Amino acid sequence: MLTKEILMERNISQPLPSPNEVMEWFKVMEAGWVYERASGKAHAILHSGMHSDGFFLCKRLLKYGNLRELLAACIVRELCTVAGRLPMIHGVFGSPYSAILLAGDVARMLRVPVYVPEKDPSDPQGKRMIFKPDDPIPEGAVLLQVEELVTTWASGDATKQAIIDGNPHKVSFCPFVGVLIHRPPALVGRELRDGRTIVPFIEKQVAAWDPKDCPLCKAKSKPVFPKEQWAELTA
Repeated sequence: MLTKEILMERNISQPLPSPNEVMEWFKVMEAGWVYERASGKAHAILHSGMHSDGFFLCKRLLKYGNLRELLAACIVRELCTVAGRLPMIHGVFGSPYSAILLAGDVARMLRVPVYVPEKDPSDPQGKRMIFKPDDPIPEGAVLLQVEELVTTWASGDATKQAIIDGNPHKVSFCPFVGVLIHRPPALVGRELRDGRTIVPFIEKQVAAWDPKDCPLCKAKSKPVFPKEQWAELTA
């Protein structure tokens, strides 16, 4: 039986896990879960108050350096599998603040620097990003974007735009985006508007509903708060 203690012993010298194995990691660390249809089990109440058939809190896994290193390696492996061979990469970046550590581990594996956009302190909603030119990215550099969790791509797009607007030199972007968890409300494709392609290590369709419209409630599934009632959610 997989336990937190066993996970803490995992390291990069061991075989890399499959997506299904990592889903078990998420369950063990109380960090992720997807509703099993016709299971009769409980479903999640999100922080927003919406009801959902899935829940991920990646930071509960990514705060552990050994697990984060393994997951970074999984992303690199997936990128290489899909691309055949990655183009020359000169740097890596990810959305602040959730993806910065994971992007840094991917950068270390590729032996390139990680560049760190920031949230704009003048934006009270924390959705606008900035990139300070005090550590400029060289002219012509090709950058790989790495994200820990993607739902709508709004923050990912804002992070890329921050680099375009804030860096004093023109750069380009790898045609692939490495993503740990892709959890769109509908699996309608991985192509982004700028022509890049999301390459997910794990992909799960996750929906959310207003409580009054929740089909799981109508099917007699009990809504619970994952952080407080994890055992009931996964019973």
